[in-house]
Amino acid sequence: MKNFIQSIALTTILSLLTTFSFAQNKYSVTVVVKGIQQRQGKVYASISNDANSFPRGGGIKSAIAEVTQEGEVTLKFENILEGKYAIVLYQDLNDNKQLDMNGEMPAEPFGFSNVTMLMGPPSFEQCAFDLNENKTLAIGLMAF
Repeated sequence: MKNFIQSIALTTILSLLTTFSFAQNKYSVTVVVKGIQQRQGKVYASISNDANSFPRGGGIKSAIAEVTQEGEVTLKFENILEGKYAIVLYQDLNDNKQLDMNGEMPAEPFGFSNVTMLMGPPSFEQCAFDLNENKTLAIGLMAF
């Protein structure tokens, strides 16, 4: 009988530990793209939690939205685990599915989470935000 009770107690404790260790909250991030000057092409965005590969790395998820003739352009990242993230996006004006460059400078509009003005490429920390609830972020496009 003692072994039976110990088995039940151990099973209960292991179940609780498994539930708590694997049950991580997932959230959504909605991005509203601001400052669209040219109403053409698509907006490509990537969300990253890796400071070492940001902003050039692929990120953990990508999203694409068509630029419409009027209204806001929104992108949505869903089922993102709680954590620290940064977003990079660009408007692909010529449909070649990449950010065109003019030397070291982007030739197409681009933007980052939490950055409205640049003095060189931003770091992950400058762009990062904590995701612990569903969020909506406004990201403005910049162009040179």
